[in-house]
Amino acid sequence: MVLAAVDAVRVVEGIVGAALVVAALAVAIVALVRWRRQREQAPEVGAHALARFIDVTLTDPPTFGGGASAARIRRRRDTVTYGYLAVAEEHVSTDGGAPWCTLIVTLPGRVPFLVADNRAVIGRPHARLDAPHFAELDDPAFDATYAVGAEEPWLIPRVLAPAARAVLLTNPVQRLMLRETSVLLRTFDGVGLDDATIAWLDAVAEQFLSSTPSFITSTRAAAGNPTPPEHSDLPLPQGFYGPD
Repeated sequence: MVLAAVDAVRVVEGIVGAALVVAALAVAIVALVRWRRQREQAPEVGAHALARFIDVTLTDPPTFGGGASAARIRRRRDTVTYGYLAVAEEHVSTDGGAPWCTLIVTLPGRVPFLVADNRAVIGRPHARLDAPHFAELDDPAFDATYAVGAEEPWLIPRVLAPAARAVLLTNPVQRLMLRETSVLLRTFDGVGLDDATIAWLDAVAEQFLSSTPSFITSTRAAAGNPTPPEHSDLPLPQGFYGPD
């Protein structure tokens, strides 16, 4: 009788164990199907799309180039610009409307704060970023196109040298911003993220970085010291990362 009872307990344990295994497999299958369905529906842009950043909502306008109070990241691609690591993103306002794209290039040191906003969009939410000082450059075409602000007034003509201004006039953007350790370019609304957009943003950023005197110089310059270090009139050197 005792042996029979033990065998019965083992049979019950086996049945319960098998049931748990079947339940676990069912849960895993459902999760797999759901993951594959979400992956198929998620927007992809090439092999380097970083899906884990999609659908992130940003509430700090400088991070997405302004023009809205809050924005959602719809697509994201990593890239290399002028030899520096960069990321291109497609955003859409949480209030709806057309998408826009940004390119953020990570630079090898701190930069002084400077922002150039296209006057064509001033009046929209956060379309003009506050700055301690705004100044014009005695360049009628550029001054009519962009409103420029910086932490220190002397930085504006230094960073936006004639060749750099020509780049922004030839390739208009809604915003160019130097901030912390990066340079940001924002397109106008109505631009989606694809290979052509990324190539265009890369080209504009490369032309700008290669045509302006280096604004990455030293901690003194980043803090606003008006005495430029030696060789600071040379353009920013190209980075070490290749396109691959």
